[in-house]
Amino acid sequence: MSALKRKSSVALIIGIIIMLLLIPIWYTMVVPSVIVSALEKMDITTSYEGTMGYFAPLPILIKAHVYAEEVKVENVILKFEVNTTYMNMTLPQFSGNSTYVLNKYTRENVIDAPEADKPREGYDYFYPLHLKAGEDIPNAWLDNLNTTATLEFKESIEEEGVTLCKYVAEKTMTMEVYVEGIGMQNIALEATKTILIEPLSGLWVYTEKETFYSRVGSIPFIYLEYNSTAEAKAQGLSDAKAVCDGMQLLELYVPMILGVITIVLTMALAYDVWRLKRKKQHEPKTQFPASI
Repeated sequence: MSALKRKSSVALIIGIIIMLLLIPIWYTMVVPSVIVSALEKMDITTSYEGTMGYFAPLPILIKAHVYAEEVKVENVILKFEVNTTYMNMTLPQFSGNSTYVLNKYTRENVIDAPEADKPREGYDYFYPLHLKAGEDIPNAWLDNLNTTATLEFKESIEEEGVTLCKYVAEKTMTMEVYVEGIGMQNIALEATKTILIEPLSGLWVYTEKETFYSRVGSIPFIYLEYNSTAEAKAQGLSDAKAVCDGMQLLELYVPMILGVITIVLTMALAYDVWRLKRKKQHEPKTQFPASI
């Protein structure tokens, strides 16, 4: 026990305790705070191309700007500014601004948030962390239908050195609406979404295809079909690689370094104790003169 009371041994013991405490603190406090901070500073610009029409197809270009406008306690208020154009002419019916409110910890829409432009729930644009191959994402929001659906896992692919998961959602609804010149009609609404997500961070990377159709009987009434542009896809992959590398640094490499430091300190403590004990064993015993 005397060996453990030496200054060098005490310093090593303190270092080991600090490392052992730092590892769980890193996982439970530092990593989540870094992830939340990234969401609070969100500012992304992307674009889509496709076709839309009322009975006839028109080529369109969609530009979207998503950014965090404000943070209120656990909620992040996100602004979605969308401008859809046809031959450089803005299409007001497919353009406009939306306000989403997400819980920064669960990443889900806050359904009763007063700041949102309409009630939303589930996941949209941001998805759960640490997704696994074969794992579906229930409760994904489809804004075109104002409801949720399940994003079904389809496959894992690798693009530009990044592993991505492909998900597909499909939903069909029927509702009765008034159609000018026709009267009340049952309208079939169909929405599909095929997206790629970086599984470690849950970040949307790009949209392979998204559609919205409304039909009166078998006749298409309104339809919208689009996908990410080549530039948006390239930027999404670049962002995904940066985010994935950052997540691996936070969750794998830093804790690994802390673990290695802990092992080194433990070995140093064991050596220090052994060295001090060995030194004590070889110290000459004090000789006392014989009494007269």
